[in-house]
Amino acid sequence: MTTMNDAPSVFVIVLNYNGRKYLKDCLSSLVSQTYENYSVIVCDNASTDDSIEYVKRNFPSTIIIQNKENLGFAKGNNVAIKFALKQGADYVFLLNNDTISKKDLIERLIKVAKTNNNIGIVGPKILDIRNTSFVQEIGWTCDIFGFPIAIREEESGKQTISEVFYVSGCAMLIKKEVLNKVGLFDEEYFMFAEDLDLCWRAQLAGYLVFVDRAARVYHASGGSITGGIISARVIKERSYTTNDRRIFLREKNTLRTLIKNYGRGNLIKIIPFYLVLLLMECVVWIFFLKPNVCICLLKAVGWNIKVLPDTIRHRQRVQRLRNVADRHVMRKIAHGQCGKLQVFRLVGIPYILRASN
Repeated sequence: MTTMNDAPSVFVIVLNYNGRKYLKDCLSSLVSQTYENYSVIVCDNASTDDSIEYVKRNFPSTIIIQNKENLGFAKGNNVAIKFALKQGADYVFLLNNDTISKKDLIERLIKVAKTNNNIGIVGPKILDIRNTSFVQEIGWTCDIFGFPIAIREEESGKQTISEVFYVSGCAMLIKKEVLNKVGLFDEEYFMFAEDLDLCWRAQLAGYLVFVDRAARVYHASGGSITGGIISARVIKERSYTTNDRRIFLREKNTLRTLIKNYGRGNLIKIIPFYLVLLLMECVVWIFFLKPNVCICLLKAVGWNIKVLPDTIRHRQRVQRLRNVADRHVMRKIAHGQCGKLQVFRLVGIPYILRASN
């Protein structure tokens, strides 16, 4: 067991939006952690259920931050991260509210983080809460266009601890030096791709991203917005359902991430190719009588054109902090693979819902 005297300060941040049904299991698993020097923050995005009242009654030692509106994943977490850093946090640990943590989770992640000064971000092995033999993630890579590709267990070797391109914001331990140097989540993202972007920026600045497969989190998945590919894989749906808001957010954020983080040479080569493939994808969706998907993709491009001056300002900051060349970071990218095609092979053509907001 780690004692207070030699343990870095960890602030666990649980972002919540109408997640009352998850909070008992999530917070109970945090109370029983073997690590001692940690605090728990529930950062609430203006929930309309009784989440806050429940936490106050049942977990009185929990720090509560109440946002006046739903700020989304990126900005909501940033509010809590800023608070934690002001309180002297050495690490912040972001954790989804629909999770259950093994009691040694924090201790294991901190142990990995302390093995090498260059390790800036660490994630656990994430298992499905309903089917605990199913591995949701042990870190992620992506294709050259930033589309996520899950690392399969057989690909990660026999080692318990391994370097990855990024870990998801579902369970992410971040060293304060990383946040102080490369900044927090991009608040233009609301949700999706903010974890990829942060890990990419951290690597460009010289930090490493690791996963410890002995550290375990059990995750429900899909509680925030319809259409997670992980949940489709878990329950082996014959028809995969997503929604147009998810498609729009994912695409606009991914394109912004590419523009910010690629070096000039790769930017010139990859972005035009990306746009051509996006137009081809629009044609495919029209062929399958799903013009609303095509509209979402075009809106994502239009959004990026609109905010391009802001994206360029962020890009300049990222590139000024760069200590690592693209070729070193890109060794962890899945070359010759296409994440979108893998999804289609897995679940076929999805049914697209129209999101209410």
